[in-house]
Amino acid sequence: MKPSFDLIVILLFRLWQAGAGLVTTLLAVHFLTAEEQGWYYSFTSMAAFYTLFELGLSSVLIQVSAHSFSNASWSADYRIEGANAAYCSALTGRAFHWYGMMAAAFWLLMLPGGYLFFSSQHADQTLNWLQPWVAICSFTALSLLSIPFLAILEGSGQITRVYIVRLLQIMCGSVLCWAAFFLHGGLWATVMAPAIAMLLPAGWLLLKRKNLLLTAVQNRSATFAWRQEIWPLQWRLALNWLCGYLLTQINIPLLFHMQGAVVAGKLGLSLAIVNTISLLSQSWLTRRVPAMALAAANKDWHLLDTTFRRNFMRSLSMFIGMASVALLLVSLFPQVRFVQRLLDLPDFAGLLAYTLANQFIGGLTVQLRSFKREPFLLLIVSTTVVAVIGTLIVVPRYSVSGMIAVLDSIYIFINIPVALLLWRRYNRDWRV
Repeated sequence: MKPSFDLIVILLFRLWQAGAGLVTTLLAVHFLTAEEQGWYYSFTSMAAFYTLFELGLSSVLIQVSAHSFSNASWSADYRIEGANAAYCSALTGRAFHWYGMMAAAFWLLMLPGGYLFFSSQHADQTLNWLQPWVAICSFTALSLLSIPFLAILEGSGQITRVYIVRLLQIMCGSVLCWAAFFLHGGLWATVMAPAIAMLLPAGWLLLKRKNLLLTAVQNRSATFAWRQEIWPLQWRLALNWLCGYLLTQINIPLLFHMQGAVVAGKLGLSLAIVNTISLLSQSWLTRRVPAMALAAANKDWHLLDTTFRRNFMRSLSMFIGMASVALLLVSLFPQVRFVQRLLDLPDFAGLLAYTLANQFIGGLTVQLRSFKREPFLLLIVSTTVVAVIGTLIVVPRYSVSGMIAVLDSIYIFINIPVALLLWRRYNRDWRV
């Protein structure tokens, strides 16, 4: 069976992420010192804090719009029409309003917060970090404003168009980042992706989806039962995303503070590779999120099950295959400068094991979110608290090795077995 066009576009997006991520990491190793590499990945990790301000709303919007657009559609000039048009218009307007508030909150809190954090470090006097930090905060905040439109379009079935925009966005951001490296721009390379993430989607929406923007502006204050329709899933997703940040990205600034920029840079570079493998392998499941949500809304359980199982297994198989290749290359070429900037082989393998376990649980979560619920909240929150406490205890003595041992132990021996039991129970109880 030939792959569908939406899968081809998503795979191109993921493949560019993989290839561009590899090029970026190679250039970072070549053009940055080991200390600058630590600052580079600490910057990007701190900027990734925007996901906590977003509170998981983009995922909720995909799910809700997939359900609501079963009785609505887009006109030729991208106005919303159909029986559910008023609901979808109000959803768009209120979502835009929410993201506007979150963008302002992110900028007002992260700009001074990052300044206080980074100014406390003993950086090389020649390292210019303040102006890039102001720029990355500003562009990241503004880029939040386009997220609700892309999420609603994706949920309504416009997956291919949305991913074409995202593909162009990541391509332009990567090329500008590489240009910054070649021009010896240092930390300015971190600014390029957020700048394009703000400029390109905004330009596309203004040129191609102007009526959608007008709908959002006109319905910013529309009556919408946000507390009943969105918030029950959103706050659960927010906690889930917070846990994800605390388990991965926050460890880079933590190591930056407790072990120095060099160790933080090794974790950042290793995470960039591992996350690229994860993102690429998730393509098979990502493209099926709206289809699974629609199947659940129509109570077509057979379609939901077959769609999930087929793409879930492909996703895991892809991860295992690519992770095996990465481990082989790291083990065969330990003297290469790039490999020496990574974590040691046992730690790198442990990081891959944790990410695979996390992706396994994430796949179960994606399927259960088709029911517009957040299934593993209590499990993830409770084990995250244990993991964070454990990490704070072991990092001063065992550095990154202790941190990875804590994560692997919790996810492999606790989270996976419990998540499987809950997944089976919820699939039985929620099909009413």
